Amino acid sequence: MRVRRLAICADDFALSEPVSRGILDLAAKGRLTAIAAMTAGARWPQAWQHLHDIPEGVALGLHLNFVEGVGLADGRPLPGAAFLAARAATFSMPRQALAREIAAQWQAFEDLAGRAPDFVDSHQHVHVLPPLRELVLDAVGRHGGGIVVRNLFPAFGPRNSAAKRLALRLLGAPALARRLGAAGLAANAAFGGLQDFTDGDGIPADWRAMLGVLPDGALIACHPANGLDPSDPIGAFRQAEFDWLGSPAFAQACRDAGIALARPGAPLTAS
Repeated sequence: MRVRRLAICADDFALSEPVSRGILDLAAKGRLTAIAAMTAGARWPQAWQHLHDIPEGVALGLHLNFVEGVGLADGRPLPGAAFLAARAATFSMPRQALAREIAAQWQAFEDLAGRAPDFVDSHQHVHVLPPLRELVLDAVGRHGGGIVVRNLFPAFGPRNSAAKRLALRLLGAPALARRLGAAGLAANAAFGGLQDFTDGDGIPADWRAMLGVLPDGALIACHPANGLDPSDPIGAFRQAEFDWLGSPAFAQACRDAGIALARPGAPLTAS
């Protein structure tokens, strides 16, 4: 069986204590290759104190947040995914405000990490939207240094993810993939993780399905947490995904599928 390299990235580090704790627990067990950290929010400085526990070799990236909570640039509520999608459709995206927010969140990462992020993505994948994707790519281009950008096309997922995959296509994922290629920026070859957050029981079957079809160099985004946050609308799903990723069954599923875990943007396996 040919070995396929697959990145597993836990999103939303610093969103809440259960999320941060769960991500660190899984990283310590060798079940993650990347952690996407949110800097827009009061929990980021406290969460950063624990990042020395991340094993060497696990990538640390910036999870740009434009949709939840309060921004760093001006202290105002962030606009939300629906607002941004509507503005993109009417060619009225607030470019200057978004550029300031990207700069503020990026600076917050560097202030505490002491370096640029290994990769960049966004909460709820809104960096596929035009011209937000151009603002993100501009920021990455200015910093250079091989920073990986999350590519969302082609997207893979369980059968019930068809609507989410279609939405990514319509919102601009193929255009983002073309821009990444044209700019010569490092990116994952494909994307997985578009699960139904109301179906925690389906997590093992959904993951096995994705592991079976994702190509070499792909990335799966996951959303684990160790402990329930009553205010989190997908808290039960997060706990169930944490349990799955930490289980012997998950490790066996990777072996059965011929998966070798790798950092985002790792060189593809020779054919």
